[in-house]
Amino acid sequence: MSSTKVDALIIGAGPAGLMCAYNLSQAGLHVRIVDKKAERLQKGQGDVLQTRGLEIIDSLGLSSQILKDAQRCVHTTTYASSPSGNGEISLVSRKSAVQGIESNMPFMGLYAQSSVEGILREALASGEKHIPSATFAPQFQSLSPAHKVEVEQGVSPVEMKVADNHEDYPVTIRLQHPSGQTETVRAKYVIGCDGAHSWTRSQLGIEMVGETSDQVWGLVDAYVDTDFPDIRALTVFENNGRRAVLIPRENDMVRFTIQVSESDVSVDSQTGRVDRTKVGVDRIMELVKELIRPYRIEFRRVDWSGVYVIGQRLASRYQDENGRVFIVGDACHTHSPHAGQGMNAAISDAHNLSWKLVHVLKGWGTPDLLRTYESERRGFASQLIELHERIAEVMSGKVKGTSGDLMVKSMKFVCGTGIHYPDSTTTDSSNQLLAPGIVIGERFPHQVILRTADFRASSTLDLCKSDNIYKIVVLTGDPKHATQRQKLEQVGKSLNDWRLQRPDMFQVYTIMSTKKETGSYTDVPESLRPYWDTVFLDDVSYAESEGGGKAYQSFGVGPEGCLVLIRPDGHVAALASLEEAQILEALCSVKVPLAY
Repeated sequence: MSSTKVDALIIGAGPAGLMCAYNLSQAGLHVRIVDKKAERLQKGQGDVLQTRGLEIIDSLGLSSQILKDAQRCVHTTTYASSPSGNGEISLVSRKSAVQGIESNMPFMGLYAQSSVEGILREALASGEKHIPSATFAPQFQSLSPAHKVEVEQGVSPVEMKVADNHEDYPVTIRLQHPSGQTETVRAKYVIGCDGAHSWTRSQLGIEMVGETSDQVWGLVDAYVDTDFPDIRALTVFENNGRRAVLIPRENDMVRFTIQVSESDVSVDSQTGRVDRTKVGVDRIMELVKELIRPYRIEFRRVDWSGVYVIGQRLASRYQDENGRVFIVGDACHTHSPHAGQGMNAAISDAHNLSWKLVHVLKGWGTPDLLRTYESERRGFASQLIELHERIAEVMSGKVKGTSGDLMVKSMKFVCGTGIHYPDSTTTDSSNQLLAPGIVIGERFPHQVILRTADFRASSTLDLCKSDNIYKIVVLTGDPKHATQRQKLEQVGKSLNDWRLQRPDMFQVYTIMSTKKETGSYTDVPESLRPYWDTVFLDDVSYAESEGGGKAYQSFGVGPEGCLVLIRPDGHVAALASLEEAQILEALCSVKVPLAY
């Protein structure tokens, strides 16, 4: 029986597990990822990437194929039957799915989970550095070499022991390979991304709390021939109590997810488990044809089908008592598909935990940083389950309205751009009034800004690459103004003195309020411009259709300027005025340890 040591062992190779493995390996950490399935997912499962999910994938340098192939969706449609409709549906509404969403990707990307996983697997196996820096500054190029990582298929964990934190590798896992041989792995951390029936969660004795009556849903991915006019729109159906969702997919494919009634399945009276084999693809297609009347639909070719059971459940905690074993994604929360959050929640869970693990493993953060993963992401999951409960009430007729209306009211939460994290060791909202439009705890807002050296239009989100370092964005005001220039000189000196004690952890960007006709990147004091491409200004692009010129106004920042501290995951950690004392107070409030 062989034995190896790793920084992190990841159990499960769905979106959450692959995202964790990718982020950690890109930081140069030693990672292994195992999956009990003999083969990787080829088709099916999740199919919606919300705006924030797309932003995260873009910040990781992996969005190009998805943006090329995904079906883009900017609205939702609702069809329902009426009491006198004889089982026939009619159009109820068409509404924006992105109204009020400020992003460089203001749409949903409808794209197969299996394809997203394929992109992550390919990037992992390449061993190449994919996460780009937003600057050409030499000190921020390839801070750590990436490691090649292959998913180990057919490998199952069979035993786990957690020692006290005095050991360097306190978690011991025994793995069983397809050959029957066993192997012992000693890890600094273990991340359980092993789904709704998580082995990791069961080993920790963590309970899933919530709804006990499961809903059964049938899915079919297919190429169809139909006269239904909204076949390329994300559509919600309700026909005499039966609910369904139509999702247009890449390459002319569509997915129907339809509620399956108890009469179509059998339930084991002792275990309560649903026998999914009782519902075949023919029955699912028959249900869709009944649902969509009076419209005609023929299934030309079925690409994938399945049946799954969903209950609204939330893990009582997300980690073990020693803070060495974590659960992520479906292992810690399950919910219905109505808000299109499954794959997105998994990606965001992994994104949140990964940078914190990187910081702790590199000595940039203390272990208590990891406790914010549960407080932030469990809070999100609780809100998500509450939203799904309200959607179910509407769709069942208990509450007036449509699920579309509810989704519109919850737009920013559903898209992910409005997810808010409370104050913690990484977030301090005490100076919120300095910039009302930059909400502390939410992701840094999108606005179009111009790179001053060449006036190339960029999104503020382009500054927030997921390279595991904090970003300091200084809204300088007009640096040509003598008083402001003097203040900026002092800000630069203070920041540089502070950063010298925390090497490789921070990148500074500046955004001036000056006009493109008169502004130059050299207007910013040298201490605040580590490279020519770190200086931006807030003005309309010379190519006017690209926009710009609204950042300061949108942020609610005046000519006095301010400083924004942004976490490695793109969420705003703190704000400060351009006064030395307040800057240092804001920076120290996030409790980043000094380098020794």
